[in-house]
Amino acid sequence: MRIDIIAIGSRGDVQPYVALGVGLRMAGHRVRIVTLGGFDDLVAGRGLDHISIADSPNEIANSAAGRSWIKNRSSSVGFLLGFVRVAATQIEDGIARYWQAGQDAEVLIASPMALLVAVHIAERLRVPLIRAQVEPPAITTHYSWDGRKSLGTAIHGRVRAGVHAAFHLVIWSTLRGSANNARRRTLDLPPLPLLPRRDKPLPLMCGYSPTVVPRLPDFGDWLHVTGYWFLDDIPGWAPPRDLVNFLASGPPPVFVGFGSTPFPKPEATTELVVRALTRSGHRGIVVAGGSGLATGQLADNVFGIDFAPYSWLFPQVSAAVHQGGAGVTALALRAGLPSVIVPVFGIHPFWGSRIFELGAGPSPIPAPRLTEDGLVTAIRATSTAEMRRRAAELGEKIRAEDGIARAIEIIEEHMRGSSVNSVRHQHAH
Repeated sequence: MRIDIIAIGSRGDVQPYVALGVGLRMAGHRVRIVTLGGFDDLVAGRGLDHISIADSPNEIANSAAGRSWIKNRSSSVGFLLGFVRVAATQIEDGIARYWQAGQDAEVLIASPMALLVAVHIAERLRVPLIRAQVEPPAITTHYSWDGRKSLGTAIHGRVRAGVHAAFHLVIWSTLRGSANNARRRTLDLPPLPLLPRRDKPLPLMCGYSPTVVPRLPDFGDWLHVTGYWFLDDIPGWAPPRDLVNFLASGPPPVFVGFGSTPFPKPEATTELVVRALTRSGHRGIVVAGGSGLATGQLADNVFGIDFAPYSWLFPQVSAAVHQGGAGVTALALRAGLPSVIVPVFGIHPFWGSRIFELGAGPSPIPAPRLTEDGLVTAIRATSTAEMRRRAAELGEKIRAEDGIARAIEIIEEHMRGSSVNSVRHQHAH
């Protein structure tokens, strides 16, 4: 069966969906990965088809709308408004580009941001649509993540779900015009209603470990927590000799990396990180990605590189300092590493809080409040016996899971019993 996986976001956002695609291909399906531009190297050599339907994350980040988004993304309102402005510049062309290449799809699997395109294509093709994400959904629950039921948790859950619904309504109202243009000009579909319908939610697969974020008792049967979707190899990649030499020249260093989107004040942050690593008595390996951090021999004890696969690097480091993206958090957990999380925007604060609650890292340090003293204290905390024990126990449990196999079971079950009519206008769920 032809299965399209539409994954919109940065490299860390897309990588788990490529892993899921590889698993589906090995199960006998024909799989096409649909992304923004700039992901050819991630998908190539895996037996998957691939199309790009919009500008690359770096091109978007350097656009006027992208720069405004990055500048204001630390606040929830700024993040939302920035996202809407960026999406408005991409959605109509994205639907048109996908429609040109994707008309043979029989099942669509879509990440959260990809739903802005996928719902319309699925409706036009009359094929099943399965939602997939690597972070917990914003839905009402009476339970905390440790399984305890309380009124306070219920109130907090309702507030969180209400805020999410309000944000979603803003997105719907703002992007409805662009979506309707694509529906009329490209897909020959009727316009969207003024407000989204609220029928039974589409099935949702959550690609994270139930050991880390469990499936709570009052979640609906449409929500599945599968375990993580890991992608462990990068075809054709080999570590540069200077990186290998640095890793071999002393004790395991602390990893520092803040993802593939620009980090606030990268030059000053690089200097802060080098000083904090030195004061804490640790060696460090800085992975710049697209964050803007410096590379090269940054100090006798700190080396910086543009890129290395975390699945290769993390077994060789002692702890991880990162922004709290879903992908890097998952890989650090699997490796049994304590994490110092420096949240920047979006889901980052959730993962920072969750790692702290699990005892696998110190209290998170929001990026605007990152200081040298605070980072020194946090890095030193990762050396404590109790934190290292908790992180190691989580890693052992996660390595015993097979999230991709469970996700494939859910997809194939849904394919056998799906109802195409459930696709129409389910944007609110």
